[in-house]
Amino acid sequence: MFVRMGSFRIAAGKLNELRRIYLGECAPLVKAQAGNLDCCLLESANDADSVAAWTVWQTDSDALAYEASGAAQLVVGKVRHLFAGPPTLASFRVRHEP
Repeated sequence: MFVRMGSFRIAAGKLNELRRIYLGECAPLVKAQAGNLDCCLLESANDADSVAAWTVWQTDSDALAYEASGAAQLVVGKVRHLFAGPPTLASFRVRHEP
């Protein structure tokens, strides 16, 4: 499995709007992509304006195909107006065994 995680700060007081758009519009678009296993919004327990969105993919090739298709840019475009700064994107390979 392969995980992409985008973390970012949102404008003060915009968490409910971000939830509505990400969970109602963005997540269904991501979940419809080939190879996607899940996606979710992570809300900081310590900082109300700090969030992350992660997507889980069967393979890194699936994640790269999602990026190349333009779908990722479409998803980010739906919530970009709520960002209080630039996002940080990180990628991870998931290991379950030693």
